[in-house]
Amino acid sequence: MRSQLTRHVLRRLLVHQAALPRCPLQSLPRPSTTRYPVGSRPARISQQRRTFLNFLQKPPRTLKAPDVEPGYEILLQYGSHDKENLRPPPREELLKGFREFFKYKRFNGRPVNSFQIQAAHKVFQYLLIPSTSEKGGDLSVADLRTARDTLLLLPPKDDPSVALNFSKALYHEIRNQITAPTRKASAAEKNLSFEAIRVFDLIPLVRTLSQNGRAIEARNLLSETWPQLSQASDIDMGRIKGLWTPVLRGLAREGREEDMLAFIETMRAEAGISYTQSVHEVVTRFYAQRDDVAKMKAAFAQPIEPNDPPRQITYSDALKCAIRNDESEWAISVYQDMANSIESLSNPNHVEQAITLLYQFAVLLMGKGPEYLDQMFKVQYEKYKLKPSMKTINAGIEAAIEKGDAYLAERLAALVPKLGLEPDRQFYSQQIDYRIAADDLDGAFTAYRSLQNFKSSGDDWPALNRLIRVLCMGSSPKHESILEITSFLEEQHANLEPDTVVSICMAFLKNDEQYEVIDTLSLHTIHLNLEDRQKICQAFVDYCLVKSNSTARVWDAYALIRQFFPDVKLESRVLIMDAFYDRKRADMACHVFGHMRQHSNKNFRPTAETYIRCLEGLGRCPDAESLKMVHNMLKMDTRIHLTTRVYNALMIAYTACEDVDRALDFWKEISRSQEGPSYQSLEIVFRAYEFSPFGVEAAQSLWDKVGKMEIEIPANVYTAYAGVLGAHSQLEQAKELLENMETEVHQRPQPTTLAVVYNALGNDDLKGDFEAWAKEQFPHIWSSLEKTRRKRDAEGLMRFQIIRPWKA
Repeated sequence: MRSQLTRHVLRRLLVHQAALPRCPLQSLPRPSTTRYPVGSRPARISQQRRTFLNFLQKPPRTLKAPDVEPGYEILLQYGSHDKENLRPPPREELLKGFREFFKYKRFNGRPVNSFQIQAAHKVFQYLLIPSTSEKGGDLSVADLRTARDTLLLLPPKDDPSVALNFSKALYHEIRNQITAPTRKASAAEKNLSFEAIRVFDLIPLVRTLSQNGRAIEARNLLSETWPQLSQASDIDMGRIKGLWTPVLRGLAREGREEDMLAFIETMRAEAGISYTQSVHEVVTRFYAQRDDVAKMKAAFAQPIEPNDPPRQITYSDALKCAIRNDESEWAISVYQDMANSIESLSNPNHVEQAITLLYQFAVLLMGKGPEYLDQMFKVQYEKYKLKPSMKTINAGIEAAIEKGDAYLAERLAALVPKLGLEPDRQFYSQQIDYRIAADDLDGAFTAYRSLQNFKSSGDDWPALNRLIRVLCMGSSPKHESILEITSFLEEQHANLEPDTVVSICMAFLKNDEQYEVIDTLSLHTIHLNLEDRQKICQAFVDYCLVKSNSTARVWDAYALIRQFFPDVKLESRVLIMDAFYDRKRADMACHVFGHMRQHSNKNFRPTAETYIRCLEGLGRCPDAESLKMVHNMLKMDTRIHLTTRVYNALMIAYTACEDVDRALDFWKEISRSQEGPSYQSLEIVFRAYEFSPFGVEAAQSLWDKVGKMEIEIPANVYTAYAGVLGAHSQLEQAKELLENMETEVHQRPQPTTLAVVYNALGNDDLKGDFEAWAKEQFPHIWSSLEKTRRKRDAEGLMRFQIIRPWKA
């Protein structure tokens, strides 16, 4: 990430005063559709006005400060300095930032995304270099272990190799430090052997490998070190054996059936691990999630050692698999066995889990309603003296949601006051879900209001994200409700999902509320990984390409892309530039091009193809000042070689801007170059001769040279030469050329060919003469052309409304 991220996002006090770097071009006049002060709108440049009653206006609204995690700013700063070959921040600050960042993450249980891991890894590598001239010291084993344990909180969603590489680097550095002869053991390590310490450091590495798609590597590492690990007498053997389960889960997660089954046999033979609840769960769920009913049944029937019942999640996945695959008879038998076995359960937790499952699958499997569940509550109370709880009600509502029956879920929710229960956080969270499904947005928002009375949990955040997205949909989003929920989540330090960030930004862009868009991006994009940031960025790019959006709003969206996503791809920048050309705003398009040219990262600077694309755009939408700016950039760009295609593009742009003499100068450069002209060069120069006062003589001379070379002439070049003859009132020669066209280029004149000559003629008499001749010589082609609209131009001449594309 470039330094612009640090400058624009982390220096938050200056965000509301951000201004676009000016290209060497005059200020752009753009429409203004909002009343926010200019300084608060980094996306627009509009004329300021002072009024006598200005003091009565409300002061500018301040932007929210991004929730930057401690230490993260200095990590980003090091990355930006490293990319730009600048001196890094002081070692003492980097060390402090590294410690604070991972301590904060570890203490608050917040996962580290791949982008943050990359930033921390770079600082880690720098801090490993010993330094005698700088203060600050080195990373301790405790610092390294804190960072390592933080990476285990939640695997990154995008690229697992980033976390793996960092975890391995941390593990090796820990090993190096604990084996150093000069190191003193910490208080916690004094009574432990070296093998015991090694176990403590190996466990997180095995777990990290298993979680991030490297279960085979984790298995091999565990097998190689098991003989030594099992001999560590001062470590609880149960903790050492606990290393096998994460590896087994990793193999199942990666779909490695044979390796998973072989590993179970190895667990039994080498480690003496029996077929426990955990193993039973992994195997049964593996087949259930793949709808392999036969193997799922066999795995579910395996006895568990010691004599424990299957876990609740195992029952749930097995029964749902049976329901999906029309195995209701087997599912009902399992359901009944579960109901009959409740009396034999001695563990109160097992009893509660079993009863909860009974209620859930009474709805999901048996199709029962609230009346049946109410009767079950009475029976359970008589048998086991167990009163109904919110956990059982929530399980029933969850089943109704899974069935897609919002009405049933609402009926089950009505049991809560009837049974005298107090709704909990999960109840209202589920209520939001099923009311959204029923398109009852007011009811869902009411459930959210009730949810505010409870301490927030990460379990609620997905439902609230969905509610925000639904409220953002439609032609008239509910802005106040959106802001209320968003503010609530921000107070809870919740990170919005990327789809939610997109929905909020698009809703407020349509309402010209740039403040809210900037707040949303400032607060949430800094916590996202690269993949999620690109997803949001692409949404803004797509917004810029929608033709129905106003030019002012598109410019706002583009300015936000520059501010918050400086790493947007070059291809996307080019598409935005083309979109402004299509809107007939060459000044804006060339500003976009200028921003590419000014980018400090060479990967985002324009290539020769980008220059050609920009100059072709000026051919469609001429602007002499913009052309001057782009041409100056080209002159100073030492990376661009002036090929025939680049010269062609310059001819296009200067011809469209009515500077034909300059355009013909580039034709001379092409003629003298080693590469020489292309067919496109010939078409372009003929079109330039069309506008040149003395172009007909030069065009005829060039045509004679081409004829003598005995090369095949394409139809577009032939048509361009006919246009030159028409523009210089050589009507008879143009007619003769068109009559011989089929013989010369093996193609009859097309409607576009006739339109080019007709449009080029300089007065109505010539146009009338040509029309009469064309109707006689090419009646069908002319009748097809007449379907095209004709109107008089600024000079009063009739012209067919055709588009002649410029292509270099």
